[in-house]
Amino acid sequence: MTIQKLLATRDDAIAREDAPAYLAALDAIRLARIPAQIDHCIGNEFYGPKLRDAGINRGADIKTMDDFRRLPAFMTKADHRASQQASLEKYGHSFGLHTCVPKESIIHVAGTSGTTGMPTFYLFTRRDLDMTYEMVGRMLKKAGVRPGDTVLHLFGLSMWLGGTTFMQSLEAYGAHPIPLGAEAGVSRALQYLAACRPRVIAGTPSFLSYLIDRAPEELGRPASAFGVDIVFCGGEPGPAIPPVRKKLQEGYGAKVFDTMLGGWGNAALECGGEHHNGLHFLADEYCFRYDLVDPATREPIELKDGATGEGIHSGLYYEAGPGLRYATGDMLTLHVGTCPHCGEFGTRYSVQGRADDLLNVRGVKIFPSAIKDVVESLRPRTNGQLEIVLDAPPPRVVPPVAVTVEAGEAVAAEDFDSLASEIEDQIKARLRIPAKVFMVPEGTIPRSSHKTKLVRVRDAGEG
Repeated sequence: MTIQKLLATRDDAIAREDAPAYLAALDAIRLARIPAQIDHCIGNEFYGPKLRDAGINRGADIKTMDDFRRLPAFMTKADHRASQQASLEKYGHSFGLHTCVPKESIIHVAGTSGTTGMPTFYLFTRRDLDMTYEMVGRMLKKAGVRPGDTVLHLFGLSMWLGGTTFMQSLEAYGAHPIPLGAEAGVSRALQYLAACRPRVIAGTPSFLSYLIDRAPEELGRPASAFGVDIVFCGGEPGPAIPPVRKKLQEGYGAKVFDTMLGGWGNAALECGGEHHNGLHFLADEYCFRYDLVDPATREPIELKDGATGEGIHSGLYYEAGPGLRYATGDMLTLHVGTCPHCGEFGTRYSVQGRADDLLNVRGVKIFPSAIKDVVESLRPRTNGQLEIVLDAPPPRVVPPVAVTVEAGEAVAAEDFDSLASEIEDQIKARLRIPAKVFMVPEGTIPRSSHKTKLVRVRDAGEG
């Protein structure tokens, strides 16, 4: 059966809101793609040995989705960087041993910011790039972006797919992006907001939130005065945190859409309601983003409503450097059914946090975003900025958890101690962990034009 017919079967199950038939249709779509993708990868010097070690010599060896889901993860972020280093030494380029096409076929490259070492690169052939344009187009259409709309692009231009790849995708869709980038800084971004009057603004929630704070002082008017209807966020957990979401909605007077535009065909968008209801998955025929496994045992988790595990990503129709069973490190909760906001039946997922950011405090396991949620709930006495400072990499944390928090602009220094005690009490009551909070003036914690990290491991010798 062709992919088009399989998609029609999926759409019929959606129309009937038949969850078992819908999940079966998704498996059929994936199974139709997987053999060819494996055949594309098996001759590669990185993937070939891994596939053969797992008992796979050709795509036809995968007969069921259980066969595929029982395979181990073939790549992690560390493996990704090691593959790039090996290809640099062997071939003189850093695209990686897992590159499955001739170098001459690669026409586009996106990379991470590389703040912790070698950047990780994501490669595109012409087909890969056209597919990405299609996926971003689905996101834009679902959010109500129109061809011809002005989009002020404030993701870091070097920020993975949120940078130039997203900008080019906007152009392919027919919008006209203003490619300023977060690198231009807050004052320049506000100048462009006032001058260009964009209908759409895109950036990390922390950067966009900072613009709201600074607009009255620098522009003499609130950020909501400049005609923004749609806010695209990504790269950080902010839009899923109620106080952050509310600030962005009210600060711009706009609908806020959380996004996930990952590599190898991934595209997901939540539907812009008052509350975050999970990211609608938009790329069934191009990638398998939420193949969930237990992060400890690595065993597959049954895919059903409410399932939670680490996402294993596989590109299903990708040429250049396909992620095949790529351990993302993202902890996802799957939602199957009708969205409570938009009423659409389908698959959504919520990002709980990074598996390697999980904090284990005396047996209580929490993600840093839970602490941020507490701090955000105390606005405007805090401004939401925080940094969790650890003595050693997670997960194990010796209590109390040290948290540096910026006070709100109107909070006097003599009130810092009492506010710190209140935050400690809130963390203890809501999260059941002890914390030691250190209040600092606004602007103390370094900002980033890329993804803002909530956790920092203390340097050796740091007091």
